[in-house]
Amino acid sequence: MAQQSMHVQLVETLGARIGSGELTSGTVINLATIESEFGVSRTVAREAMRLLESLGLLEARRRVGLIVAAVENWDVLSPRVIGWRLAGDSKADQLRSLTDLRIAIEPIAARRAALRASREQRARLVELAAELRRLGEEEAGDTDEYLAVDTEFHRTLLLASGNEMLGALENVVTAVLEGRHRAGRMPRHPIEKALDLHEQIAEAIRVGDEDAAEFTSRSQVTLVRREI
Repeated sequence: MAQQSMHVQLVETLGARIGSGELTSGTVINLATIESEFGVSRTVAREAMRLLESLGLLEARRRVGLIVAAVENWDVLSPRVIGWRLAGDSKADQLRSLTDLRIAIEPIAARRAALRASREQRARLVELAAELRRLGEEEAGDTDEYLAVDTEFHRTLLLASGNEMLGALENVVTAVLEGRHRAGRMPRHPIEKALDLHEQIAEAIRVGDEDAAEFTSRSQVTLVRREI
């Protein structure tokens, strides 16, 4: 196996063990053990540990070495960390926390988008909402195609806000939607209200109704929160 491939596999495996809670805070990570278990060189092991340390999952302790860091030190908005945490037994709690974040940011993004979105972005949101309707009525709500359209809808909404801070969270929202999909939380036939709200968000942004855009966006993500 190529060195780069081994590095990626090691990062993903250890990241998942930490993110899922299999390796708990304070657990000592021994490089020699890692080398033996994964059959990698000291260089590959060190590189992987440095990456996990940069994400806050590991920390160096004098006379101890590397240990699993406390959750409050993790880069919890990293899509990689989000994915690892959603793979664990506490995925429902993680989804609730992330959806609370969406409730805080998406309605504001929708309000800003109603004022600032380009003509192309407004039209694209309407197209995407219509595509979600079509796929939902075809009972394709649990497919990769539905996920791709839903992801583009919410990414476009954030970017259309014209606020670079909100736009920078597009990868977080993408990771949340992908996590719900992998966890089997996307029904084949989405509830009618969810499809209606996507269309209403898109229409409010299209016509520049900032109050309606914010209200319907908040209603949509609150609905998601109740379904978890």
